[in-house]
Amino acid sequence: MISGMNAAQFAQQLISADRMGKDQLFKNSLNTYNTKLDAYKLLESSMKKLTAKLTSFDTEAFKSKTASISDDKALVTVKTDAPKGIYDLSIHQLAQAQQLSKSYATEDELLPASGVLSIQLGADVADRIEIDLATVNGGASITVAQLRDLINKDAANPGVQASLVRTGGQIEFMLSANESGAANSLTVQLDGVDWGMTERRAAQDAQLTLNGIDISSASNYLENVVDGVTLELTKTHVLGESSTIKVEDDSAASSEAVKDFVESFNGMLTQINQLTRSMGTTVLDSEKSKDGEDKDKISTSVKESQIGVLKGDSSIRMLQARMRDSVFAAAPNGMRLSDIGIEMGRDGKLQVDETKLTEALKNDPGAVQAMFTDGGSYVDRLEQVMKPFTEFNGFMDMKEKTLDSQIDRVEDNMARHDHQMEQRYQIYLAQFTAMEATINQLSAASDLFQ
Repeated sequence: MISGMNAAQFAQQLISADRMGKDQLFKNSLNTYNTKLDAYKLLESSMKKLTAKLTSFDTEAFKSKTASISDDKALVTVKTDAPKGIYDLSIHQLAQAQQLSKSYATEDELLPASGVLSIQLGADVADRIEIDLATVNGGASITVAQLRDLINKDAANPGVQASLVRTGGQIEFMLSANESGAANSLTVQLDGVDWGMTERRAAQDAQLTLNGIDISSASNYLENVVDGVTLELTKTHVLGESSTIKVEDDSAASSEAVKDFVESFNGMLTQINQLTRSMGTTVLDSEKSKDGEDKDKISTSVKESQIGVLKGDSSIRMLQARMRDSVFAAAPNGMRLSDIGIEMGRDGKLQVDETKLTEALKNDPGAVQAMFTDGGSYVDRLEQVMKPFTEFNGFMDMKEKTLDSQIDRVEDNMARHDHQMEQRYQIYLAQFTAMEATINQLSAASDLFQ
């Protein structure tokens, strides 16, 4: 061609000019719909996280208990069902496992070449080991060390540990019950006669009194000794002494739960503000998500492209207004959030006065709990406000389905447009190819007259 371009290049340039307007229109539409879809999905995810938090808050947040003990004689752990109260604990005796030993000159000392060695644990005849010394080693004698290994590896071992204690001058062959308690005593005989072991530690139960009630336990770990209360005994008391155990509501956990409620509420409002704001194009640094943020927290992270993308959606603004209204009114027990140190700031977010909150939890923890857990509580109200948005085929589902349909329609139009442009390209290509051929013929003819 005269311009230096071939027919395909001419056709491509014309097609690029022809399709430029519609391509940009499709791109803009697709970008708008995808940005809105992502924004609704982000908002829906945040609302579902908040709903899950509220459900947990309603059932668990105020049930935590804490326990303290006046000394180091025991460790105390409590569950949520533990009753509040003060307990007087006196530990008279710790549980312990029995230990027996027998002295030998060396660990290689040979044992008798015959006889049946039996080890009985407790009273159950099934909990018994029998070792026939005449057959265990093919008729040859075994050493003290070999006996230790035979006992420990015996498949029928009911719970006995054999070991060697080296005193520097001799060996103590030691047998220990694995479990503590008087019922786990050891009886060791050779051919039905006591084997002559020395008791180093007696098998005994723990003995204690709790608020004057006598308690006996085979273990020093007393699980659920009182509903939800577990004790691990570590030391005995001197006669006349005792420990004081206090089981109380965990006010610190309750305070954290209330502050978590406020943080989750504010996180939701912040996200709505960002998605519906009509002014500004940047996310405030204070509203940006932080690295390492708890994945269950309400993320306020909104992309720059999503700022204000839902500003025309009156339903989202209505959601925001109803959320604020739900916490502005009094709770069913007549108390308001302001009574426990929670005020709504000028920005519409909740602010916590920790001193006032701590004082309220100290004075009447039950009343504070009722504000968030009774029927019609702040938690119930927020859940009801969000339910139409998060339920199956609710508002968010409908919005997302509509946008998915719009995206599909744009993509179908783009495919048809591509097909039309391909057909037009072939027409242009054929025309320019014919033109190129004609020019080439004319050029060749003119050369004949030169």
